[in-house]
Amino acid sequence: MGSNRLNGEEKFEGQTENEYSLLHSQSEADPNLRLIHLFNHYRHDWMNEIQLVFAYVKLKKYDRLEALMENIRVKVQQESHISKLGHPELIVYLFSSQSGDNELKLEIEMEQEIHLDKLPIAGEQLSRLLMGIIDVIKHEAKQHQDSEHTLLIKLAQTSSVLQLDCTYRGELTGDQILPGLKQVKLQLGSNITWKTNQRDGSLIKLSVEVPLNI
Repeated sequence: MGSNRLNGEEKFEGQTENEYSLLHSQSEADPNLRLIHLFNHYRHDWMNEIQLVFAYVKLKKYDRLEALMENIRVKVQQESHISKLGHPELIVYLFSSQSGDNELKLEIEMEQEIHLDKLPIAGEQLSRLLMGIIDVIKHEAKQHQDSEHTLLIKLAQTSSVLQLDCTYRGELTGDQILPGLKQVKLQLGSNITWKTNQRDGSLIKLSVEVPLNI
């Protein structure tokens, strides 16, 4: 089954424009339809991976299989880590942002499982922190739709802090993005440590430390 992108969503072969528009409008109002659409996206994404494996085998390009399988392993691991974050709203938000937004390429990296619902602080606060950062970046990306925008978020946990390292690459209007990030910080309390660094007119780095021993 083939597909193409339309307004950041997958439109599958055999689906008319009216059918697509109806499903899209319904999914915005019905969370169940949104989840079905999300499932369809990931099903199609994994079919592409499987077809690529078959193609390499058929063409006897065995030298390319090892790198491909390693990429698949890393992808499966990261998706597994996201699904175990422990806060359903955040999990659905991250998967939806990765699959349904053609303005911003979102990458999440975790070297270990992090269970927000088991930390000694409110998982809802951490979820709003992540979603707030991504929303600000998304808004920025939509102002420059002709350019490529990438947001990499690395999550790590120690015994004392939850560390978020965010790197955004793309067209910037710093007057918009930095105040937006500061507003997210104000809404979440003063116990969170922020460090921002902007340079070269196309890069913003943001490090956030959330103490766990409070």
